[in-house]
Amino acid sequence: MISYNMHHFKTCRGSLIGLLGLLGILMQAPQAKAQDDALAILAGGTEDANKLLVAYMSPMGQGFSMALGQNWFNTANALKTLRFNVQAGVTMIQIPDQHKFFDPATLQLTTLKADGDNPNAVPTIAADRSAVSPKWIVTGTIQDSSIPGGVLSINYPAMGNIFQGLGLSMTFAPYIQANIGLVKNTELSIRYAPTLDLSTLGNGIIPENILSGKINFWGLGLKHELLQWIPVVKVLPFSLSLYANHSRMSYELDTRIEPSDFTNYSVEGIQVTNRTISGSQDFSKQQLFMEGRATGLGIVLSKKILAFTPYASIGLQNSSFSLAAKGNYAVRSGLTPSPNNPANLTEEWTSLSNPLDIQIDSEQQLRMGLGLRFKLVLIALHAEAFTLGDFKGYSAGLSLGF
Repeated sequence: MISYNMHHFKTCRGSLIGLLGLLGILMQAPQAKAQDDALAILAGGTEDANKLLVAYMSPMGQGFSMALGQNWFNTANALKTLRFNVQAGVTMIQIPDQHKFFDPATLQLTTLKADGDNPNAVPTIAADRSAVSPKWIVTGTIQDSSIPGGVLSINYPAMGNIFQGLGLSMTFAPYIQANIGLVKNTELSIRYAPTLDLSTLGNGIIPENILSGKINFWGLGLKHELLQWIPVVKVLPFSLSLYANHSRMSYELDTRIEPSDFTNYSVEGIQVTNRTISGSQDFSKQQLFMEGRATGLGIVLSKKILAFTPYASIGLQNSSFSLAAKGNYAVRSGLTPSPNNPANLTEEWTSLSNPLDIQIDSEQQLRMGLGLRFKLVLIALHAEAFTLGDFKGYSAGLSLGF
């Protein structure tokens, strides 16, 4: 006699700055909810899904959080006490080629396996849209006393188009910033945008079939001139300052992932003819929460030459990116035979709450940059090229001072 019992898999996202930040991502996004496609991997179990989504999202997470920590300064000179200016700009981070694919064999997956073309080179979100993505097979076991060992391995029907390259070879982080001079040649910088509800934009600015949800952003920075405290060198013809900053941007994106419409299918010659879902079947409050954070510390040196101010900087930066799926999501959890016909199986799903919670951290990285500022009366333009670990980036901006 055969008895069927598949083991349960382990359970384990208004203001101008908000709109600009979102559009920076959407410029290369396909006309579909990409986050829904990626989260479909949860059907294979949360443990493997967490591992795969970290590998898939890491390039964007790293690049985006790195970009948040840039463009804080364009001179070593601090504003005089109570003088202020406002500035706006954008930072672009290039994703290195080595971050455009990952090998799932290194992830120690237990219930999911890549099948088909290039199973050892899965595209990340940074890969080209033309990159070949393998299909994904959910694996499990059925207890079968009629075969040696009593366990029969099975494969569910393949899930395709889960991890597709979106061509996001660059990440962008725009900003609006206010700077004010404090005492002792110290400058305070503030970045802030109130929470923006994307549904209020209207007029099709953000197509509903791409993203819906909320976005917010804030950051604080300090810059302090150092030479004033060193009598021997304070008369040198350049400025040197210590800088520190912290930035944070978050998105709450609405999603809708449900078990696909059930269709009869066969696995290993056994017919699956029904489906049940245990737990809550309310999938209406799903959200994908993403947050990028960056903290920087270093020194910047500059020298004013007429209207031009070249500047150079060196420092360290820590950045991190978190991603969580909130709400209820259905995960395949087993197969049971029909009481009247053991050859006909019912596919079991379990509804899990908040099944995804991943953290993508970058190691403390050396940052080096070279830039140039041009100021004419009240308006200044600046641009900078920098390296951050094996990433390269470029920043540009405009400021208006009073």
